Amino acid sequence: MTATQRLSEDVPVSRYEYEDSVVLAADLGTSDATAEIVGDTVIVVAEPEQYDLDLPEGEDARAFIRNGVLTVEVDR
Repeated sequence: MTATQRLSEDVPVSRYEYEDSVVLAADLGTSDATAEIVGDTVIVVAEPEQYDLDLPEGEDARAFIRNGVLTVEVDR
């Protein structure tokens, strides 16, 4: 696991690589946020901030937030 990306100065993104997928995770600290995938970017809105996160290469991607933790799963 390495934090190769950051949503902001205070929010590192952890990357986990598995045989069939890549998972990105970040603790936003608030469950009052939304995430949506547009093209090859995840757009995260945690009022009043908006963050853009580049997706790793893959076929199918899903992004969701539970209990303030952003999770992005990308199938290879």
